[in-house]
Amino acid sequence: MILIQKPRDVIGGLVVIAIGAGFFLSGQELEMGTSFRMGPGYFPTILSILMIGLGAVIAVQALRAPTTEHSFGQVPWRGLLLLIGAVLFFGFVVRGLGLAPAVLIVVLTTAWASRYASLRGSLPLSIGLAAFCAVLFIRLLGLPLPLTGPWLNVDYWSPSAPASTAAPPTPSQ
Repeated sequence: MILIQKPRDVIGGLVVIAIGAGFFLSGQELEMGTSFRMGPGYFPTILSILMIGLGAVIAVQALRAPTTEHSFGQVPWRGLLLLIGAVLFFGFVVRGLGLAPAVLIVVLTTAWASRYASLRGSLPLSIGLAAFCAVLFIRLLGLPLPLTGPWLNVDYWSPSAPASTAAPPTPSQ
């Protein structure tokens, strides 16, 4: 009889394997291509295989490593709420704040969710990730995201000049 030491991790690994297998099967309809001329199915297939492998590693590690923790302990509500809130925050403000400030705030917020992270270590990480994301997504991939958004511009928050009530000029002949 095999006594599973970490049933939560075994179930988690199996879920990751199932998700990876689902994406792998649904990606088979797309053209694969080669590594030098990738088709639309190449990247999803590679990621699916990596997910399946990662799930297998998680499940196998859980089967062989002893533990002292309970299989289902207390829910870390602060971390859970901060992580979900950070993802929602990013989605709502990335266009208004811009990519760099949004990533900076999200990384700091998610670091605050961990009891092991400190501001001293999280601040350089957030600055580095914001710079990396800016270079990767804006420069290299050319995504139409602002580096800093209109919400950080003073003109956005100042009242606009009153509209003129005069009639528009007529074209001369």
